[in-house]
Amino acid sequence: MKKIILFLLSFYFIGKGVAQNPVQPLVIQGKLSNSAEKMLKIFFEDANGKLLMDTIRLNDSGEFYLKTYKIVKPQRTSIQQNNTQINRIYVAPGYDLHITGDAIDYAKLSKTKKITGIGAETNQYRVKLDSILVARNDKTAWYELKTDELIQFLKKSKTLEDSLLNAVFNKPAKQDHYFNTFKKMIDLDNQSLNFYMLLQHLDLSKYNAAQMRELVSKNTPSAFSKGISHDEYLVSEDYKSWVLPLYYAYEQRLDLLRDSASVKQPGYTLGKIKQLFTGKVRDYYLNRHVEKRIGSANSLEKLNIAQKEMRVFIDAISNPALKNNIAGNFTEKKLQLMHVQIGKPAPAFTLPSDRGKVFNLADFKGKVIYIDLWASWCGPCRQEVPAYKKLSDKFKTNPQVAFVSIAVHDGEKEWRNALKEEKPDWLQLYDKDGTVAQSYIAYAIPKYILIDKEGKMLSFDAPGPGSAQAEKLINEAIAKP
Repeated sequence: MKKIILFLLSFYFIGKGVAQNPVQPLVIQGKLSNSAEKMLKIFFEDANGKLLMDTIRLNDSGEFYLKTYKIVKPQRTSIQQNNTQINRIYVAPGYDLHITGDAIDYAKLSKTKKITGIGAETNQYRVKLDSILVARNDKTAWYELKTDELIQFLKKSKTLEDSLLNAVFNKPAKQDHYFNTFKKMIDLDNQSLNFYMLLQHLDLSKYNAAQMRELVSKNTPSAFSKGISHDEYLVSEDYKSWVLPLYYAYEQRLDLLRDSASVKQPGYTLGKIKQLFTGKVRDYYLNRHVEKRIGSANSLEKLNIAQKEMRVFIDAISNPALKNNIAGNFTEKKLQLMHVQIGKPAPAFTLPSDRGKVFNLADFKGKVIYIDLWASWCGPCRQEVPAYKKLSDKFKTNPQVAFVSIAVHDGEKEWRNALKEEKPDWLQLYDKDGTVAQSYIAYAIPKYILIDKEGKMLSFDAPGPGSAQAEKLINEAIAKP
């Protein structure tokens, strides 16, 4: 099962407009009534695409005000903290957005959200679309649809999106210099998401090469009909985050079907990237490839190997700023792993359970601990619940094993509702402040962690419960004195 990369890293854009000099501030203010959170996070990209974070503090009435000079280009962002989320907000230098809504839960906020002020015209697209989607309450699982059903689903989605896009952007905004920039961004976003669903469908299905090529040829969105790699496409984060990696996987699968040995040849990956992507798109994908390898390293030894093996990819990047960012991220990752290493004591935690009892890591001393980091909104996490239950049942009578699920980046209300639906019979803990997610380097979920009987780390990235390897590792850990 594929992991969902945490959404906190998924809502940002590179704009084509040129910011004024000096940069005008972005102001976001308003009132979110009934919010359970008093501090929200908001994320931006700097001129080089590096992620920045700021905070928005709500007073007792839910009022807030943020003025920042970190926005140097038009982009998409989101305001988030557990169950208070306003996703896909369009911001730019000089915008002054006033946001109001009832934040008692996600659905209510989506229905009641209003955005006024400078920059509000652009933001009406998402306000209206969210309201429509909540009203329709369409729970279609597109990834379970058959090919013909998926094609019809995508056509239906496109009709709604195009209609709404034309309605919102049918006349220029008087005070918004970035109006047309965001129109292109949203259009590319929509087409990217539709193409992503098609490519994901191919990735999950058993087609031969000819069938795959025919489906892609007939259903490629118009934006990509002249090629997958153009620098202007980088305005869309959905293109960067979803289309590029899946298009690479699609092309790699075609190579596998043609000659399975070809993808195992030295230099295949770099050669394929150079073949498929050009210019800034290539730089972006190479950077993404290296950063993914940095994120997956769970020991200093593996990080050192990654740094050596990634050198050829780093050298192929033409943008010096990206190379500097990568160097800094290697250093930062090394510092993290110095604190948390395999064979060293696992990071301590103290968390409440769904039944009101508080647990800490020391409570499990003498037991092998198999931990599942998940969230109520994470589809792949919840799809693993039956496998997790089956695995835990095998060790139910063994006092040397503890199975623990910890909800991360989740609202408490949503977490408890998910527990009522899934009915797990093993220990459930709630990571309200994100301490576990940070300590255990949980950049993606579901994530499984294995800790030995002495409370020392065995694996930051243990096999999932559906894998025979998970049971094997648990048994090996039990067998150790």
